[in-house]
Amino acid sequence: MTLEVEPVAGADLSAFVLNLLDDHLAAMREIRERLRPGGTITPGGRRTIALDSITIAERYADRMTRALSEPPLSLRHPYAEHEPRL
Repeated sequence: MTLEVEPVAGADLSAFVLNLLDDHLAAMREIRERLRPGGTITPGGRRTIALDSITIAERYADRMTRALSEPPLSLRHPYAEHEPRL
């Protein structure tokens, strides 16, 4: 499961971060279930699942970094700082 929506102007960043975290935790719970002791798995399957967990973690870190690095969006006029003050 992946979250395909990026934060947009007017969106609440904290809601985006919480949704991204919820999505990440769900994906990691799925990995945990696939790795559970006593489960039947193909040869090399545990390694593949462990690699999947790295991919999920990297995707989470990348998306979170992008969301938190984006410059704050402003609804101000682009020339507001050049307009004379009254």
